[in-house]
Amino acid sequence: MKNKVVRVYFLFLLGLTFCMQSCHSGAQNTQNRLQEAEELYQQGISSNSSSQYESSTAYLKQAEEVLLSIQPSVVSNQQRARRNQLLGLTWFRLGNTSESEMLYDIAQNYYRKAIPMLDPDSNAVYLACAYRDIARTMAIAGGEQDSVLWYFAQAERYARAANSPLLLLDIDAYRYQLCYPDSVDHRLAVCKQLAEEFSVPTRYSEIVELLLAQHATDSAAYYLEHLQPTDSAYAYWFEQSYAYLNSKILRQRGQSDTAYSVLLDLYDRKIDELQRDAGARTYALSLHYDVAREQQRAEEAQRERQWQRKISFVLVLLSAVLVLLLVVLWRYWLHRRREQARQLEALRDKYVQQLQLALERLQQKVNLTREIEMQRMRGNEVEFPKWLQTYRDEQLTMSKESLDELIASIDKALDGAISRLRAEYPELTESDMQFAILSIIGASDNDMSIVLNVQKQTIYHRRQIVRKHVSPEIDDIDAWLRQYVLSV
Repeated sequence: MKNKVVRVYFLFLLGLTFCMQSCHSGAQNTQNRLQEAEELYQQGISSNSSSQYESSTAYLKQAEEVLLSIQPSVVSNQQRARRNQLLGLTWFRLGNTSESEMLYDIAQNYYRKAIPMLDPDSNAVYLACAYRDIARTMAIAGGEQDSVLWYFAQAERYARAANSPLLLLDIDAYRYQLCYPDSVDHRLAVCKQLAEEFSVPTRYSEIVELLLAQHATDSAAYYLEHLQPTDSAYAYWFEQSYAYLNSKILRQRGQSDTAYSVLLDLYDRKIDELQRDAGARTYALSLHYDVAREQQRAEEAQRERQWQRKISFVLVLLSAVLVLLLVVLWRYWLHRRREQARQLEALRDKYVQQLQLALERLQQKVNLTREIEMQRMRGNEVEFPKWLQTYRDEQLTMSKESLDELIASIDKALDGAISRLRAEYPELTESDMQFAILSIIGASDNDMSIVLNVQKQTIYHRRQIVRKHVSPEIDDIDAWLRQYVLSV
């Protein structure tokens, strides 16, 4: 009896030791992953500081994957707090890189994800910047002014909590620039304070613009000379701004020939920018589609695991015929899902190709415009097209036949999901359905405005109209549409 008690006690101690070693090993593994994520985050922000946005995004996405692999429910409170802090900062920096590449919708999503993860007491500056940048991207995209002002107010509240006069002035400058552009005197005073008292060189360009609008040419030329900093990360931006503003000053002074010469040199560099913008637009569409596709795959994998756990018990009780039937049905279901995924991939590639062809046509018009300018400078009497100054605003539209073909193809690929959407919500107009189908394939607001030949603000209003027709209680109509076509 005594030997039996000793053996039980020994086994208990052995099990306790094993549990303690497992816990220690798990804690060490979590610590290593946190350290790896922090190193990737540091590489990402250093790449962003040198304007290497593609490299920065790659490092930050790797840091995000490592942090999301850490389950907050199985780590200590200290490790959970560090994980959440790093994840919030990573999402904030991803928003910065996306905004730098003019992917404003993606930037907004990252900022919104970062805000709940950041502790207000210790991260008031980051929260103020996140709310400020959401307001900026909303204003640029033509969002409602009341919403934009609300986000600016939130940013100002956190800037006051952080006791940052520089950040408060910066928020005030953006608010008046984007929401009250007619308040010239106030904008000019705030920009001068930022530039001269806080050494923010980017504000000199806005000072020059405001002075030129008031025809204060000499004062504008004085401040223009401050727009030549030595910061290599932003040197290209300053160089372009200097050339553009210098041409406007020359134009006001009556030196039109010299101004046109400066502009032509700037247009040569803008041609390269148009090509990079085309790549960024295609990347934005691909990223939207990839995120939706990965989310769909994750949901499918989760449903499949749950289904397999339930079926494991049923397999013991059912006959071999029932098991065979279930396997056949499962294989057919997987085949249908893969077929739908291939069809949607082909449709998305076709959509991207059409957009790329339209961009190439726009490039040809830009080259023609430059040739006309060169002929005029040589003294040849060539007619000057009215759209010379606005060719960058030309819309890359898709024909109604192409949109109808895209809608019909996706309806067929999704087993009539689009037709069922029309039948279930008859209030949706043809314009509503065009918006819905572009949202389903993951097009951004910028691409929608290009394809449909409308302003970005029209896309925003169209989204609100579709939400009203479907259900006013829906918060995210884009996510609801994608979920609808994949679930019917």
